[in-house]
Amino acid sequence: MSIKSLVIAIIVSASMLTSAGQVLEGPVTIDAENRIATGNMKTARFSDNEFAYIGCGTRTYASLPDGTPSFAFGFCQAQVEEETPVICFFYDKPELLQQVQALADNSYVLFRWDENGDCNYIGSSTQSFYIAANKDEEKKK
Repeated sequence: MSIKSLVIAIIVSASMLTSAGQVLEGPVTIDAENRIATGNMKTARFSDNEFAYIGCGTRTYASLPDGTPSFAFGFCQAQVEEETPVICFFYDKPELLQQVQALADNSYVLFRWDENGDCNYIGSSTQSFYIAANKDEEKKK
C-alpha cells in the first residue's frame, strides 16, 4: 500500500467514525520492515505500556558571530517495546519542520524513514476524538 493510500485511508476511516464525545484510541505501532511508525501521542502517554511513546521535535540554531550559518533539524521517534525504539532525522526541510511545529498533544502522528534513518514523510491528524481519556479517570469507572 502506498503512503498516499495509507494516509487517505486513515483520514477517511477516522472521519467516518467520529461522533460527539467519541474517543478513538491510537496505540503506537512500528512497522520496521516498511519503515513506518504511527500512533496518538496522548494514547501513548496514558498507555499501560511503560515503553510506549511517539512524537517529533525540532531544533533551530541561529547564525553565530563567527559566520557559522543558521540551520534547523528535526526528528521523529517512537517506541513500543524496551529494545525497539526508532528515530529518524531531517535537516533543512522546511515542509517537515512546519508539519512538526503543527503537532498538538492529541495529534495522531505517522512518520516514515529511509534506509539511512532520514525522515522522508511526516503526517498528522489533530481531532477531538484523539483526546484520550485520562488514565486515572478510566480507573474510576
